[in-house]
Amino acid sequence: MSTDSAGSQASQAMLHMLDYISTHDHDLFEWDDHGREESDAWLRPVQDAGLSPKKHKVFNHDNKEYLKPPQPFVQIGPELGDSGSTIVYKVNPPDGQGYRRPLALKVIVCKENTRPPGPDSNVRKLALQEVQNMVAVRHPHIVVYVASFEDYCISNRQVRQRRVAGTGGARAVFRRVDQQIKRHILGIAMYPPAECNLRTFMLDIASAAAHSPKTAAEEHWMVQYLHTYFGCLAQAVSYLHKSTVRIRHKDIKPENVVIDSYGFPLLTDFGLSKHFETGQHSQGPTAKTLKYADPEAMQETQRDERSDVFSLGCVFLEMVTVLLGKPPSYAEERLERMAGNADQVGEFKYTDALDNLQDYIDHLEHMAEDQLDALPSSSPDKPTPSTNYPPSMPKSQSFKARQREKEASLSGVIKVLRHIRRMMDYDYHMRPYARDLYPLFRHFYDIYETPGRCDNCEEQMLTDRSRPPTRTPTMATVANGNGRQQIPLQRTRSNSPTLTKSPTGGSGSFVVRRVRANSLYVAKQASHSPTDVVDMAYPHNGHKV
Repeated sequence: MSTDSAGSQASQAMLHMLDYISTHDHDLFEWDDHGREESDAWLRPVQDAGLSPKKHKVFNHDNKEYLKPPQPFVQIGPELGDSGSTIVYKVNPPDGQGYRRPLALKVIVCKENTRPPGPDSNVRKLALQEVQNMVAVRHPHIVVYVASFEDYCISNRQVRQRRVAGTGGARAVFRRVDQQIKRHILGIAMYPPAECNLRTFMLDIASAAAHSPKTAAEEHWMVQYLHTYFGCLAQAVSYLHKSTVRIRHKDIKPENVVIDSYGFPLLTDFGLSKHFETGQHSQGPTAKTLKYADPEAMQETQRDERSDVFSLGCVFLEMVTVLLGKPPSYAEERLERMAGNADQVGEFKYTDALDNLQDYIDHLEHMAEDQLDALPSSSPDKPTPSTNYPPSMPKSQSFKARQREKEASLSGVIKVLRHIRRMMDYDYHMRPYARDLYPLFRHFYDIYETPGRCDNCEEQMLTDRSRPPTRTPTMATVANGNGRQQIPLQRTRSNSPTLTKSPTGGSGSFVVRRVRANSLYVAKQASHSPTDVVDMAYPHNGHKV
């Protein structure tokens, strides 16, 4: 069921991740008590997991019809993803919420051994603990947990039983009510709603490169941003592994890296859904994670956080493959051919291809060297037009400058191939820790002027903080006819915040935020409230522009 958002309260404009985290915008979302479950059997596991009732709600409908996802949220546009038992929606919050920004809502149909689990089942307890793990995670390259809910439906069935009573053979009929959970769903609301995942992003780059030089030039900004994702993702995983967080992602793959409207890569889906989707809570991988699963997970042997490093290395291998002009599937296809398994039936697994990994690494190195040799030594300084750059990026670039960038990119790929090989080592003791990865891929930030280095990742490398300890404020509190409200500040070229207002007639104020646009997918987002931001064009904050 698709729910239109036209009748819901107007949503506020999207915020950049760093602004979203620093202003604690997610704290504005709180569940009310209407229709809340009160039985101890359902609430005790929530309390044991440490989840706040303000953030996690178990609905009770007195055996009436259960919620139809994405209810109680309000759907915006088409679904973002659908894997059968899990659907991801772009939504607005429920009407009446103080929180008004768009969200991504992941709805999981809960099953344990093909049936909905009970309130005290182990898989439910494990899933609630995974949700709690998300609560404290605050990193500019990891999605933010905002709220969660559960809903279930009970079917009542009368069972007739007969038995003989007494010696006369009289029969008595008894009726008992058999209650069974018919359906159980878990919903997790996260910020931000993604524009696409990394798989789609890489496919778009490969498709553009395959069509024509003109198309490739138009999508050149995507290539520029892809170079920066190595360092940003490495720092996100490093943050999860640090001693004060201690979380293993367990399911790193391109589909679990999402790209927001500012071009930021963000990790999502901490292996949460696999408990409910399969009913398994062992340390082994589920069917959908086999391709990127580490060897120790496949063999269910001892492991540590470097299992995530293996999976991240697989993703990085596909990323460098795309930087060399091939689709991400080229890595899988080439490794299959090298192993003589091109016609093999079954899912490809990088773990099974490790014997041929070095040959593929050598193949990529030869590809990069051949492309370097093919670059012209001298070319006319002729501008290369582009029509699809983000607004803050130059609309033309000299041929020589483009050639220099291409040379730096190819040299950078050659430089990191050996590090990716180490990340995918069969023995996890030989793999680097996530905290050691960022310096190995840092040079990719310097190839292009835009977007440049990620200030947050640089700060994390220097201080082990996930974001700068101090930050120029981007929000201000003002009074209007409806009380006090936080509004965005405008940034000038000197980065000094200023406040701009325009009269609208009637009560309230009209706040306009105008800065240099660099939103990759959404240059403008209009809101419908006179006290909301109505023109948002925000730079890739955290990346120098």
